[in-house]
Amino acid sequence: MTSVSAEDAIILSVVIPNFNHGAHIGAAVRAAAEQVPPPDEIIVVDDGSTDDSLGVLERLRNSYPQLRIVALPENGGAIRALNRGLQEARGACVYFGAADDLTKPGLFKATLDLLASFPGAAFACAEGEVVDMDTGEISCRPPVRPSLHPKHFTPAEVAGLFERFDNWIVTGAAVVRRDRIVEAGGFDPALGPMADGYALRRLAFLHGCCFAPVTGVIWQIRATGLSRGQAADAEGALRGLILAREMMRADPAFPDWYPESFERRWRFAVSRLAVQARPMNSEVLVQMGGRGPIGRVVLAAAASLSGPLGRLVALAWLTLRERPTSFTGLATTWLSRRGFAPRLGRLASSAKPRIP
Repeated sequence: MTSVSAEDAIILSVVIPNFNHGAHIGAAVRAAAEQVPPPDEIIVVDDGSTDDSLGVLERLRNSYPQLRIVALPENGGAIRALNRGLQEARGACVYFGAADDLTKPGLFKATLDLLASFPGAAFACAEGEVVDMDTGEISCRPPVRPSLHPKHFTPAEVAGLFERFDNWIVTGAAVVRRDRIVEAGGFDPALGPMADGYALRRLAFLHGCCFAPVTGVIWQIRATGLSRGQAADAEGALRGLILAREMMRADPAFPDWYPESFERRWRFAVSRLAVQARPMNSEVLVQMGGRGPIGRVVLAAAASLSGPLGRLVALAWLTLRERPTSFTGLATTWLSRRGFAPRLGRLASSAKPRIP
């Protein structure tokens, strides 16, 4: 396993897939290059862009000699581009970014320090600030912090965390050991927007990971983005969910109990996006959240109400039905982000190892 030390010729590679984000890729490259410590190489995989992306990147290379451009002849999708970037990467660790996201100062230092201290951990992740570019709303991820302080989690502790809540691995704020993700086969294109989350969950269960409660990335989301696009496609979202669930069931890296928990939480997450859509996406809501005849009736009624009341009814039903997270953890995280009651963190973040 590669180590993170000053003796490594190349410690950190940044991989950024790009498709027609010429208006944003410059800011993403600059934000990554100006981190302390800076990455040793920044690999932008241009996925057959038809805008001025390549021209922008060529001009950037004059200012950032560590920038490498890999131009693919045709568009093959973000996951294929990520895998090509992984093939090109030479660092002991890799950060997988997005062309329209911005790393925040301190991300690489926080994650690399943890990886240097805990050589068995597959990756270290931080938090994200989510900016909805369509509505202007800002929120924080993960909704429940696994720890209020920098911390390493063993595989047993990872399992204990996942028993109580999910979605605490912010993939856009994670630095991954290259040998671990290569050993795992990279990212599976069949999983689409779930590919990175699936891969990092698997690594966490197998090897453990680290978490730093600092904001590491500004994640800009749009209705036309990859994850939101899937959430708007009822059949596609359901196919992706079923595929991920069945892959988890067949993979001994995942505990037997986890696929069902993942399904409940993913259904809630996609349904919540459908509730937040303007207008409410009733097709996705009923398809993903309406398990059973009662659920379909309740959610169809909520969608017909629309407005604040309809959204309240839908979210209340989904929360009761899917039990998506730890409500104590939500409260503790909310307080901690506002500087209150750090002692309460033990209620949410002291991960109890699951006893096999």
